[in-house]
Amino acid sequence: MGDILSQEEIDALLASVGGGSSPAPASAPPPPSASSSSSSGLSGLGPRAERPRNDDRKVSLYDFRRPDRVSKDQMRVLQNLHEGFSRVLSTTLTSYLRTLIEVELVSVDQLTYNEFVMSVTNPSCIYIFQMEPLSGNAIFEINPSLVFFMIDRLFGGPGKAMQYNRELTDIERSVMNKIVERLLLDLKEAWEYLGIFHPKIESYENNPQFVQIAPASETVILISFELRSRHTSGLMSMCMPYMFLEPVMGHLSAENWISSARGATADTRKIVERELSGTPVELRAIFGKTTLSMRQMLSLQEGDTLILDKSRNSDLVLAAGGKGRFLCRPGQLRGRKCVQVTSLIEREVGDVD
Repeated sequence: MGDILSQEEIDALLASVGGGSSPAPASAPPPPSASSSSSSGLSGLGPRAERPRNDDRKVSLYDFRRPDRVSKDQMRVLQNLHEGFSRVLSTTLTSYLRTLIEVELVSVDQLTYNEFVMSVTNPSCIYIFQMEPLSGNAIFEINPSLVFFMIDRLFGGPGKAMQYNRELTDIERSVMNKIVERLLLDLKEAWEYLGIFHPKIESYENNPQFVQIAPASETVILISFELRSRHTSGLMSMCMPYMFLEPVMGHLSAENWISSARGATADTRKIVERELSGTPVELRAIFGKTTLSMRQMLSLQEGDTLILDKSRNSDLVLAAGGKGRFLCRPGQLRGRKCVQVTSLIEREVGDVD
């Protein structure tokens, strides 16, 4: 009967399984036999109980019926792009409405077009716009509380929100059209990283069920902003179908974003040159220089003559923005003093102040 475990040995084995440690056997394990099946069954509890369990695994939901068409990298670039747009938007609305407006980018999400339509209140302020040369339409949606706040401010009121929601009148729609057109110009500037676009309002609608810019199951990018002022706050969002953004998806990468931050593109350079071409610059003709001591300067009187470092017939330096850029000759035209540019200074002269 030596092959059968005693009751003390069985209790010791069960205690070792519960404590997580294996007992030290007093003698060699018995050979397998029919009479020792109970012991082999109990001994099998040890390895199964001591097997490590991975409880740190993270499970994320994934809908195979609606795969993500925009990568996380592209979503991150879109977020960075429209964070800059929100800052410009804050400045524009603050000056337009003559009160402090804070604009914050809330989220950049991808969902189906049907989910976006179901989330919009009815009635609402929905503008369908284009971004030529991109094909298709996108949506600029403004919460009614913000719409009536803007209208009240533009009509001279304090900017209090309406107590109830209603549709806009023709006059109110005309006023809001001007605001949305200005916001689309800011969006155009924010999108200069992607190319040159020409935004245009296509139509207006107040019922989201009547707006069909994409199939119900089409993936769209929803960009939401929160506008805050002293009297009210609300959401404003842009809905862009994937087929609308598809031509520029190749530019929405971290590598392109970093390279664009280092240097301007050709299109951006043209825009900067066009904007700077109308910037006023102060021009000054430098007739010459001389050096005086403090005693000589204090003793100057009316009629004294100063000897400069240039002869009467030599060219003068014409300074632009404090830097010598051109050579010129003095003269008179139609009774006014003037200078005539004779040549360009190849290597700019330092500060001439």
